[in-house]
Order: sequence, then structure tokens, then C-alpha cells
Amino acid sequence: MKTSYILMIVTIVAKLFGLLREKALAYFFGTAILADVFLVAFQIPMTFTNVISGATANGYIPIYDKVKQSSSKKDADLFTSNLTNIIFVVSFIISIIGIVFARPLVKVMAIGFKAEELELCVLITRIAMLSLGATSVFSIFKAYLQIERKFIVSVAHAIVMNIIIIISMWISSKFGYIYLGIGILVAFVFQYIIFLPYIKKSGYRHKFGFDFEDENLKAMLKIIVPVLISTSVIELNFIISKSIASSLFEGGISTLNYAYKLQSFVTGIVITSITTAVYPEMARLGALKDYNGLRKQTSEAIFTMALLVIPASVGLFIFAEPIVKLLFVGGAFSVDDAKVTALALSFYAIGIIGIGIREIISRVFYTIMDAKRPVINSVIMVVLNIVLSISFAKMWGIKGLAFATSVSFIVGAILIVLSLKKKLGSIITKTTTYDIFKIIISTIIMAVLSKFAFNAILNSLGSNLSLIIAIVVAGISYIISLLIFRPSEINKLIGKIKK
Repeated sequence: MKTSYILMIVTIVAKLFGLLREKALAYFFGTAILADVFLVAFQIPMTFTNVISGATANGYIPIYDKVKQSSSKKDADLFTSNLTNIIFVVSFIISIIGIVFARPLVKVMAIGFKAEELELCVLITRIAMLSLGATSVFSIFKAYLQIERKFIVSVAHAIVMNIIIIISMWISSKFGYIYLGIGILVAFVFQYIIFLPYIKKSGYRHKFGFDFEDENLKAMLKIIVPVLISTSVIELNFIISKSIASSLFEGGISTLNYAYKLQSFVTGIVITSITTAVYPEMARLGALKDYNGLRKQTSEAIFTMALLVIPASVGLFIFAEPIVKLLFVGGAFSVDDAKVTALALSFYAIGIIGIGIREIISRVFYTIMDAKRPVINSVIMVVLNIVLSISFAKMWGIKGLAFATSVSFIVGAILIVLSLKKKLGSIITKTTTYDIFKIIISTIIMAVLSKFAFNAILNSLGSNLSLIIAIVVAGISYIISLLIFRPSEINKLIGKIKK
């Protein structure tokens, strides 16, 4: 798991720039309707990109590894060229369709938008949709770089994207809102420019042409549709929540977005880093049908995820309001905005562990070429999220939407673990269960001590400084607790740190 920890450090930097983007959005636009317009216009092409890239990457990596194992790297690279050429044409067609039908897309994404904000959002969305061809193609090259173990550059592109978007927000606040759309387009396309030298160094040479009879392409297409459905669940759940939020109150979308971004800060650093690092190895083990090795790899990934996600989730839950105040209050974002956002964040935090388990287990199914079960799991989660979102939003408003999403992820995680147990046997061993129990005890100790420290110094030092000190107390107490209880994997981790 050494690669996972290195990747987390790089991802933290990338995510910090993501938080700076959200801070810039809060500063310039707060929770006003323009913030909602930007978020919807940003989310529509991003959703297409995430769904297409998620499906192609998760389907591409095991097929590439299979071709490389059975034939050669040259043939695997040829398969990559053919795939990217086809994906570019498909995504270009989708972008044209998206531009033509931008209005109904916006209406689905934000059912509460009225005439003026609807027209502005449609315009920005049409500009941003022009990026889809580039983002879809480079999503494959991103997976290619991960196979080549160029993990750092494969996540660092987000820094470039966020810098461009922040600049476009400042320009649009001064010279007109059309620059938001231009900024999204430029950011989406030019963020990948840093990939080019690394792709060249890997020895890859692109070949133009189309081979629809390629057996490897056909094999990938057989799993890509189920993977497409499965990987779109997170995006779809958030789309449902945002659409309902647009009808609750003005600024509902942006409020939910700020909370979601803080939650995704944790999922991006920990969960995405772990899955990015272990998936190529999982694919290799799956291609070799080394199921014992696959089970061991998965167990280690779940432990590493739990080691970091459980305390982070609890920290987000108990310190939601001071975290939001520290990061976002200022400019157009008020203290009252922070209180509402913090409510949503605390309920989003509950579901992070479910996201982590589901993301890891889903990839196990992809490596053994079984995408059916993740699809069934995805459908159950979406239906559950829709039903709960409608019900909870009526009872609890914005926090009900966040809670509904969290419940759907937890239920999905439980069901997919049970499905994998039937397929490959138990992944979460007794040792892993015992280790996670130790992590939970350590987290409880951390939560009690850090909350006590925060409350003790709040009146004298203020919220921001008290939060920083509480985080330090949380980190120290959690590490000491782990050293005392000694989960089995901790000894390995200590050895790697010493090395």
C-alpha cells in the first residue's frame, strides 16, 4: 500500500486546489442563484465525462492487462489507439446532442430554475459541452498512465483545471458571466497537457484508424455498459439531490454542493487514491485468476481505507460547522449560509464509509469480468436514494437529502459485500474485522478528546484557532490509540515508514 500513501499526499495537494475553487465560488457568488447556475453548467459536462471515463477506464485496464499478458505491449498499445479513436467520435456525437438538448438537460438538473437563470445556464452548458471529446479521450490515457504506474501525474491534472476555473471566476465577476463557460471549456481541455510528455516517455505511439472487428474491443464492450451503469451511481445520486435541492430554496444547489465537496475531499484523498493504486494490480491478479492474491489485496485496501476514512468521517460530523466557517465564510458567503451547509455536511459524512467499501468491492468484480452484480447494486441504490430523497426532503429539508444519499451508499456497500462473499468467499476476514473494531475504538477516543479540547478553548481563542488545535489533538490522540491497540496492519505500516 506504499503507492496509496504517496498518492494520497499528491491528491491532498490537488484537492486543496479544489477547495480553493469552492472558496472562490463562495467568495464571488456565495449561495446566490449565479452560484447555482455555475454548478449546474459545470456538472452537466462533468457528469458525462465522469460516467464515460469511469466506464472506459474500469473496462479498459483489465482488458489492456489481458492483451499485454497474452500478446505484447505493442498490441496492447494498438488496442488503446483504436479505443481512443472510437471514444472520441462517440463522445463528440454526445457533445453535439448535449448542445442541442441543453435546455431539457438543465431543467432535469435544476427543476427549480426560472427564466433568467435557465437561459444563462443553458448558454454556459453549451459552451462547456464542447470539451467532452478531449476529456473522454484523456480519461483513457489517464488509465494508461496508471497502468504504467505514473500515478502522480494522473491526478495532478486537477490542479491545472482548478487554477484555470478560479481565474475564470474572477474574470467573470468583473467582465461578464459568459467567461464562466469559456473558463470551464478551457479548464477541461487544457488540464491534460501535462500528460503528453509522460505518454511519450512510456513508448506509446498513437495510430489513427478504426477497427470495429477487434476482439479485444468487443470483449470490452460486453462489460462497458454494465460498468457504465455501476460507475455512474455517485454522479446520479448527487444529480438527484441537487435537482430536488433547487426546489427547496434559492441557493439550495450551491449549499448542497459546498457540503458535498467537503465530503468528496475525504473520498478523493483516501478512497480514490487507494482504488487508483490497487486497481491495476487487482486487474493483473484477476487476469492470472489468482483469487487468493486478489482477496488479500482487497482486504489490505479495505483496512487502509477504514484506517483513514472512519476518523475523517467522524471528524467531519462533529466539526462540520467550524470547518465550513473556516473554509467558506467571507465575501458573499455568510455565517447563516455556513450553518445550513454544515447540516448537510454532517449527514453526508455518515455515508463515506459506504462509498469506500463499495468502490473497492466493485473493482474486484470488474477484474473478474463480472459487472452484473455492481449493476444490480447500482440500480437498488438509485431507486432507494430517489425514494428516500423525496421523503426525507419533505421532512428535514436539505439535511434530509444528504442523509438519504448516505443511507443509500451504506445499504449498497452491505449488499455488494454479501454478493462478493457468494462469488469469491469472504474478503473481510476475522483479522480485518478485529482491526476495524480497534480503529473504531481509537476513533471514539479521538472524537471525545478533540471535542473536549475544542469546547474548552472556544470562548477564549475563537472558532478557527480552536478548530486547528482540535485537529492537532485529534491526530495525536488517534495515532497514540492506534499504537496502543496495534491493529495487525499497523506494524507493517510502521515498518514501511521506517524504511
